[in-house]
Amino acid sequence: MRKLLSLIVLALACGGETGDLATEHAASHHGPVASASVTVAPPAPVVEKRVVVSLSRPSGTDVVTTAPDGTLTLALDVLENGRGPHTDATIKVAADGTIASFAATGHHEMGTPVDERFSREGGAATWKSHEENGHKDVTGPAFFVPVCDAPDTLGLLARALLRNGGSMPLLPSGEAKIEKTIATEVTAHGETRKLEGYAITGLDLTPTHVWMNPDGSWFGYVSAWWSVVPEGWESAIDPLIAKQNEIDRARDKRVAEKYAHKAPAAGLAFTHARVLDVERGKWLPDQTVVVVGATIQSVGPAARAKIPVGAEVIDLAGKALLPGLWDMHSHLDTDSGVLDIASGVTTARDVGNDPDKLDDWKKRFDGGDAVGPHVLRMGFIEGRGPKAASSKITAETPDEAKAAVAFYAARHYDGIKIYNSVKPELVPLLAKDAHARGMLVTGHIPVHMLANEAVKAGYDGIEHVNMLFLNFFADHDTDTRTPLRFSIVGDKAATFDLKSKPVADFVALLKSHHTVVDPTLDAFEDLLTGEQGKVIPGLEWLVARLPVQTQRQFLLGGLPIDAEKLRTYRASYEKLLAMVKLLHDQHVTEVVGTDELAGLMLDHELALFVRAGISPADALRMDTLDAARAMKLDQKTGSIAPGKAADLFVCDGDPLARIGDVANVVSTMRGGVLYASSPLFATVGVAAPRQ
Repeated sequence: MRKLLSLIVLALACGGETGDLATEHAASHHGPVASASVTVAPPAPVVEKRVVVSLSRPSGTDVVTTAPDGTLTLALDVLENGRGPHTDATIKVAADGTIASFAATGHHEMGTPVDERFSREGGAATWKSHEENGHKDVTGPAFFVPVCDAPDTLGLLARALLRNGGSMPLLPSGEAKIEKTIATEVTAHGETRKLEGYAITGLDLTPTHVWMNPDGSWFGYVSAWWSVVPEGWESAIDPLIAKQNEIDRARDKRVAEKYAHKAPAAGLAFTHARVLDVERGKWLPDQTVVVVGATIQSVGPAARAKIPVGAEVIDLAGKALLPGLWDMHSHLDTDSGVLDIASGVTTARDVGNDPDKLDDWKKRFDGGDAVGPHVLRMGFIEGRGPKAASSKITAETPDEAKAAVAFYAARHYDGIKIYNSVKPELVPLLAKDAHARGMLVTGHIPVHMLANEAVKAGYDGIEHVNMLFLNFFADHDTDTRTPLRFSIVGDKAATFDLKSKPVADFVALLKSHHTVVDPTLDAFEDLLTGEQGKVIPGLEWLVARLPVQTQRQFLLGGLPIDAEKLRTYRASYEKLLAMVKLLHDQHVTEVVGTDELAGLMLDHELALFVRAGISPADALRMDTLDAARAMKLDQKTGSIAPGKAADLFVCDGDPLARIGDVANVVSTMRGGVLYASSPLFATVGVAAPRQ
């Protein structure tokens, strides 16, 4: 029967003599053929739907339709934290499994438009988008990686790598490699699948995990932040993450064991160093700093220093020795620990993460099983709703608010972070309960609430400079859960009078309440001044150090604006800088945080503080001792002094004269353990700092 049906299909497809042969074949086996024509329905397109999950919450869909000729049509739609990407794409796959052509429209996460094209004919590959425009002559397999969000291309890349020897060039540039990691089984709705795990290098700073079905097709991608899996298989996410964690932990441990330098029991002495006295903002020349265990034992002139017998001696020959930097607005990820330590960042305050993942990082960083900073944890608390950010801990009622604080208190968190969708009436309850447990309170200003009200309700700190401007530009009806919380600042800040009485009153309120402001200027530089296809001026040196595929993320631009509005937004950004300078002049406590790429972006954030008119000495104090004071840890850390934690870094240059020199990290000591910077950067594909 199968042979007969195949001949009928062949006859219908080809006609002519082939059709006659099929008819004769049927007649010879089954008697005369009826005169009525036979109609065979064309093959139907195959539709596969995946769900996008963020921190256990469904946040979008990824639908792929495969036409009978193999053409793929992708439709990605995501709403997370009031924003998200949308992609409509068409892909034709070449015989070798690479992409022959790609066309996509839609928008990126913050709304900038997507219009991306790629094609390869023979050895000629061309691509064009709002971010890139290029041509390259290629021989052999080469895989195009789109700028826009198109998760299924990750599955195509994995298949292409596996069928082409495990490695191949990437387009526009770079190289990808794949290796098998682990096999496992997952079960959902009574069905069990065997999956093969693989790790792809060349796409990001650390390996990208993918999971493949037994037939070689793509199952999905999972992580603590984002996962894309077939609909109905959401229950597989956590078990797969657990498997990936095993792999990542093993890799982290290998890196830690290879690059951690532990001094002898007698200690380690840095001699002939220029030590930064952050309190007074000046260099102490020709100093010797002795570290024993995890503590600074002594600091003093090299000529009179007493170095313990048996101590290791490192002659800095006049290089600078600074207290370890702090990132007060971090969201730790797989690559963050290495990036922080290699960049001189010894303390990171995480203000929003998967609590299980965050606790695991802290444990492994502290235990030496992974390279990473001291971690201060602020427990993320959000409301619920379609515009809310994904969070494992939410609160909609007073009882839920108490339970949320209790959850983090039981894990010994340093504080809580209140987010956009928390009901204003819950803020005083959250703050009171957190303070009663010895925890600090920071966050965004929730929708339908203003910054001055949050301060009065118990906020110890405010995250992001735009939240200060929303105190004047928003009202209780403004929906600040959407990108409006950015665009309204871009529209209005340029002409806003920072010398007005309402501003003076607000600044006085911040000062009287000892409110700590974490501006995260770099995040708004991108949003308000970024252009698609262009790297933000001042970041060229940083971006050039990154792996080539990672560099492309700096080309996406900020908010979707035209040329005229860009001029307004740039003027508004200058006003954000002016607000930071005003707060500094009025002695409101400010700290330095990035909300961006770990370690590397902190250097740029410091440069933005200096661009705002703050001296390099003050900026460095704000990032070290002032941050320690804000977290009530200044008696233990934040400066280079006897009895304090041995958290410091060696710098080649003079950051007091040129703040950019802070990026020239030679080595970092975290809790008495020393790491050379350049080898650490190499583990995540980042070039050594300029020296």
